[in-house]
Amino acid sequence: MSSIKKISSIIITVIIVVGISFGILDTFDQDKSIILEQITFDAIYFENEHTVQISFEDKSNNTKSAILEILGMDDTYHQEYRFDGESNFVEKLHFEKIPKYGWKTTPVTLEIQHSIFGKIGLKIEIHEPNQSIPKIIVEQK
Repeated sequence: MSSIKKISSIIITVIIVVGISFGILDTFDQDKSIILEQITFDAIYFENEHTVQISFEDKSNNTKSAILEILGMDDTYHQEYRFDGESNFVEKLHFEKIPKYGWKTTPVTLEIQHSIFGKIGLKIEIHEPNQSIPKIIVEQK
C-alpha cells in the first residue's frame, strides 16, 4: 500500500473514531439531564442542629442500590443501601462545625446502580439552607 493510501486510511479511521466519541459524549450529556430529572440529591447543613441532612430520591424507583460516602473527614463516612420498591433515603449526620476550609473539602458522593442508566456516580457539596443547591456532578461508571 502506498504511503498516501496509508495516510488516507489513518485519517478516515481517526475521523470515524472522533465522530463516534462525540456522539457518545453528546448522548451521555443528554442522559445527564434525564438522570437529573428523575433523581434528586441534596446535602444541607443545619447549623443550629449541627447536622447535615443528605437526601436522595429516584422518582422512577429504578435505583436498586446506592453507596453513600462523605469524603474529607478523618474517617470517610460510608453507608450502603438496597432498595426494593421506593428508591429514597434521608440520612442525618452530626457535624460539630463547618470544616476549616469550607464544605468544598467535604464532598458527598453517591454511587448508584440503576436499572435504566446503569452504574452512575453523583457528587454534591454540602450547603446551608439559605444557599442555592450546588451543581450535581454526574458521571457514568
